[in-house]
Amino acid sequence: MSRRHWGLVLAAGLISGLVCWLAYRLPPPSTSDFEPIWVGARALLTGADPYTVVPTTSSTHYPLYYPLTAIVIGLPFAGLPFEWARVAWAALSGVAFAWAALRYGRGLPAALLSANFLNAVIQGQWSPLMTAAVILPALSWMLAAKPSIGAAMFAGFPSRRAVIGGLGLLAVTLILFPTWPGRWADSLGASNHMWPIRSPGGIILLLALIRWRRPEARLLAALACVPQTIGLYETLPLFLIPRNRWQGYGLSGLSYVAAFGQVALVPRDPGMSLETMLAGRWPIVFFCLYLPALVMVLLPGPREAPTSQGVAAESAVGT
Repeated sequence: MSRRHWGLVLAAGLISGLVCWLAYRLPPPSTSDFEPIWVGARALLTGADPYTVVPTTSSTHYPLYYPLTAIVIGLPFAGLPFEWARVAWAALSGVAFAWAALRYGRGLPAALLSANFLNAVIQGQWSPLMTAAVILPALSWMLAAKPSIGAAMFAGFPSRRAVIGGLGLLAVTLILFPTWPGRWADSLGASNHMWPIRSPGGIILLLALIRWRRPEARLLAALACVPQTIGLYETLPLFLIPRNRWQGYGLSGLSYVAAFGQVALVPRDPGMSLETMLAGRWPIVFFCLYLPALVMVLLPGPREAPTSQGVAAESAVGT
C-alpha cells in the first residue's frame, strides 16, 4: 500500500479506539460484547473453565456463546485492564477492516462511514475482523472464531488458507482444553439467536442464488441461513456486496436509517426480552439493509472492473 493508504489505515484504528473509549464514558451505560472474550481468556490462562467462569463473573451473566477458538484469539488482550483491552480490540478491528477495505475496493471503504461499523467497534464485535478475514489471507484463520458467520463468509469467499489456519487454531484449542466442544454445545442451548431465513420476508434472500457464481450472491444467501442476533454489527459483511462506491455510500446512508429506526420504533423497554426486541427490529434491518443488498446482487451487468488492489485481493481470497 502507498504511504497515504497506510495513513488512512492507522487513522481508522486510532479513531475506532477513540470512539470506543468515548462511548463508555457517555450515558447511557452499556456493556461490551468483548467482555466474555476477555474474561474467558483470563480464565483460560489460569487453568479455569471459561464456560463456568464467564456466566458468573461477566457483567452480562450470559453463557459463553463463543467457541474456544475465539477465546484463544483474545489471549493477547488478557493482560490489559478491561477498559483498555476493549479499546485495543476496537483499534485492531479498525486497522484490519480499513486495510481490507482499501485492498478490496468497490463499496467496502464506504462501510467505514456506516452505522454498522460504528456499532461494531463500540460493541466490541467480531464483524470487522471477520469481514477483513475474507480479503486478507493473513487473517483468514479468524473465520473459525465464529463458525456460523465464518461459514457464511467462507461460502462466498472460499480459501484453502482459511481451512488450514482454522484447523490449526482448532488443534491448539483442543490441546489447551480438550473437552471444550461439549461445554460450548451446552452454552448454545440457551442462545437467543434468530435465523433470517425463518423471519418474515427472509426466504426471498435466497433469490440471490440466481447469481450464484458471484461471491457476494453466495455470501448473502449464506448469511440468511445462519443464526445471528440481527444487530447492525452483524450486517457489516453486506458491504462486500456493493459493486462501486456509490452503492456503498447508499448502503451506508441506509444503515443510519436502520439505526435510528430501531431506536425510535422498537426501543428496548425495561422488561422486554431480547427475543421480542430482535423480532421487532428485524423488519427494519430487512428493508434497510438486506433487501437493498439483494437488489444489488440481482442487478444485471458485469461486475465493476476492480482496481489493482482489488485484483490482488480477489486473487488472495481464492488462495
